[in-house]
Amino acid sequence: MPTAHAPRRLVRAWLRSLLVLGLGVALGIGGAIAEPEFIPIDEYVGPDGLSGDALYQRILENRFDAFEQTLALRSGAPGGRYSETRLRLRHRSYREESDGILSKTIAKYFEPGDVRHLGYLVINKRSGPDDQFVYRPSARKVRRVNVRGEAIAGTDFSFEDIVPPEFEDATHHRMPDEEIDGVPVYVITVVPRPETESEYAKLVIYVEKEHFVPIRTLYWDNKRVLVKRLDARRDSIERRSARYSGEPRDVWVAMRSRMQHLKLETFTELSIEELRADPKLRDRHFSERELTASR
Repeated sequence: MPTAHAPRRLVRAWLRSLLVLGLGVALGIGGAIAEPEFIPIDEYVGPDGLSGDALYQRILENRFDAFEQTLALRSGAPGGRYSETRLRLRHRSYREESDGILSKTIAKYFEPGDVRHLGYLVINKRSGPDDQFVYRPSARKVRRVNVRGEAIAGTDFSFEDIVPPEFEDATHHRMPDEEIDGVPVYVITVVPRPETESEYAKLVIYVEKEHFVPIRTLYWDNKRVLVKRLDARRDSIERRSARYSGEPRDVWVAMRSRMQHLKLETFTELSIEELRADPKLRDRHFSERELTASR
């Protein structure tokens, strides 16, 4: 280290050497370990040859083209305070029958009473921003807003967390395989595209290999802070069946999961109370009129 009496040029040279050394550490030069990229650049290629896109497609294939769920959410916070919320969600794929629309999802509350009939509608489009609507009974109006970031009343879930995703919503990057509690899992980093108006900068999904069911998801907000963690109960994974063109089709569903808000130290337990596979859902079930109906 230069002394206080060293010539200025020596001091400047010493500072430059420190700067070069610091950059070398940051970039992983000279044997230093680089910090992992927040958004992956290089994709891991496993012995099975499956890419992040291929793995994510397998996750989406483990889903019915149409379904209806009744969801019960029980939330807790420090101090032992609890609240309960229930809503009904319907989803239908339009991928095979529409050039412009991928899917439609509608969700309406029926408990607690102060949010009863509040509803959301998302029309997921192939290109450009999705059409998103909210109906608030107090205003008796349907408004076009970004509903993905809306918190589900009294819970740690946002509407984005329960809307079934589409392949086109994000980019998918495979990471090295891992294990969770002794269970081998695929690991996929999901980076939402800007047009989805996501509240997240990225998600990391851990997918059990037997049924392609995500058993853990980590969420980073747009400030790149890890904010939430979702864990599915492995003992709640059930096989459900429906028929397509007379042929049976099986889907594996985690019926119970737990979301933790890591900053607020709160949690919400989600249970699928009812699941109807492949109901006969029509366009009218995903309309503004249906959004305002008192049922």
